[in-house]
Amino acid sequence: MAFSSYLLRKFFANPGEALRIKRAGDEVRAYAVWKLYEVLEGSGLLAKLQEQPWWSFGDRDLARVVCDTLVAEGLADRAGDVIRVKRRPQRPAITTREAADFAPVFDRAFLYLPRALETGEKPPQSEVRAEMAKLLDNFATRLEMEVAVEETGLSKLGEGAVIADLYPRSGASTMVLLERTRARVIAVDPYRENLAMVERLVKLAGQEARVSYVQAPLEEAKLPEKVDAVFMAEVVHWTFSPRLALARARENVKREGFLAVAQSTYSSLGLLAAAAGLLLGALAPPPASGELRRMIREAGFSIEKWLESLGVVIAKAAPE
Repeated sequence: MAFSSYLLRKFFANPGEALRIKRAGDEVRAYAVWKLYEVLEGSGLLAKLQEQPWWSFGDRDLARVVCDTLVAEGLADRAGDVIRVKRRPQRPAITTREAADFAPVFDRAFLYLPRALETGEKPPQSEVRAEMAKLLDNFATRLEMEVAVEETGLSKLGEGAVIADLYPRSGASTMVLLERTRARVIAVDPYRENLAMVERLVKLAGQEARVSYVQAPLEEAKLPEKVDAVFMAEVVHWTFSPRLALARARENVKREGFLAVAQSTYSSLGLLAAAAGLLLGALAPPPASGELRRMIREAGFSIEKWLESLGVVIAKAAPE
């Protein structure tokens, strides 16, 4: 119950902030549900999802996530491999700054939904980089990363320790590590543009001395030194081969080191973000909880801590 206990501590420390975070999360979810329905209805795809099986669409993963979302949100029922719509959502009010900042990500992402569902074509990353950054750096994902840093023990590492931050993309994970640990950080990303973005954030924070950079595919990255910990925050469904990336992480971590994971799972609470993610660069839906557990173990790690709540897993694993 990592998030529950973390939010409870936040409530006692600052009740107003904790309640605002909860309200913002509810508002974002309600807005994303409404926007998804509006786009599907306006494009004629809502009718098609009631006539055609999900597996007949151009992007099967996306079609399955969309159908599962409508069912999970109580807007539709399943009828074999199609759905039957039963109610239309109302447009919700946005009252929090956090929700107002995050909601436009769904506006932009779902613009690409009709074409992606029908043809399987996704927008190029250069076209949606700003939206991808917002999806990966908002109040909800920041909270997820903060919980992971605290619960896995990353926050307890000393100044001489080194953490490999795998696939930081917009830099949110790197900044959380710099803010909440004393360790040095190696940012590992396959894309030069992402590392340039991270480097700009690091310079703005005046933390250049604590961060180094490695440009390499996660499946092939060989670090300049063995690290004390590897941090993977929302990485598994954004990389080409998560199993190989985990295996390479095992090779780069010290024998006495550990892997720290913050990962959404395929569950009702994460489906809306999964749909947006598939349109903004994610390569697959997030894994089911059991699948994630198997991947970590098959990569040569022994799971020491597993916390799961609100559709997110926080895990700590040691190399075997």
